[in-house]
Amino acid sequence: MKASSFRWPDIGHAVIMADMPLPLSPRSATASASNKRPKAAEVVASELRRQIVTGRLKPGDQLQPEHVLRSEFEISRPTMREALRLLESESLITISRGKHGGARVSSVDLGAVARQVGVFLQLEGTTLADVWLARTLIEPPAAGLIAARPDPEILASLESNIDEARQAAKVDLIRYAELSAEFSMLITRHCGSNTIHLLSALISDIIRRQHEHVTEQTRERGSVDRLREESLRAREKAVELMRKGKVVEIEKFWRMHLEHMRDLVLAAYDGRATIDVLTKPVGKLRSIGKVRRQEQPVSTSPAAVKAGGRGALRA
Repeated sequence: MKASSFRWPDIGHAVIMADMPLPLSPRSATASASNKRPKAAEVVASELRRQIVTGRLKPGDQLQPEHVLRSEFEISRPTMREALRLLESESLITISRGKHGGARVSSVDLGAVARQVGVFLQLEGTTLADVWLARTLIEPPAAGLIAARPDPEILASLESNIDEARQAAKVDLIRYAELSAEFSMLITRHCGSNTIHLLSALISDIIRRQHEHVTEQTRERGSVDRLREESLRAREKAVELMRKGKVVEIEKFWRMHLEHMRDLVLAAYDGRATIDVLTKPVGKLRSIGKVRRQEQPVSTSPAAVKAGGRGALRA
């Protein structure tokens, strides 16, 4: 980027001279507080961020040396370093030291973002019931979008996942759990909406960990085999509904399937407990082999979700 390609926003020279604050009169101080100007480092970080998200700077590209950037932006060394630290904190760049060091554009790590979201949800006291409520709101419309425009390649990838999961259920139950979580991710990934897939991906790690924990704790229970086969048949029916273009039917069917799976999970866990994304879930699971749905579905009202959604379950 040449110096002539960047122009400072029309916000006054005080931005460029951020390290040299000027004395303010009471009136100007009040005006400044109500109309706060961005710091020079924030303006520089914003420009570099814009170049990254628009593709002008691509993952793997190395930013120009620090002294060149300072010259182009006409800022001091501390301000330049602060701008780079802002971008590094957002995982947009990585900074290495040494003779061949410098700042390089990073690939966005969605897994890292999902882990941060998980930590935030835990800090907010989010329950597993709340996470499952989000899942039942996200996945059915995604399945409907696939059914609206059935794609043979997408359907084949879903069928391949089911086939692999059925084999894994016989020899590697942890792999079976991974594939079960992956099936849902395939639905949102191929639904045609990046936003839906992103929302699903942000809670996928929580769902995957719960799948693996339930599987690990119940691997010796023969009664659970029937539940796994039931889940596999439900996925096969879901793919068939998508293939036939049954939009309304697949949304209703997949929502009911997820609600049933939610019931099983919340019967095995304490649905009112806050999720734990930092360690493996602890504590002995309650029996899930005998859990069944009542005729009335579990309420998804805020009060029911807060209570863990366990009122309509019985073992």
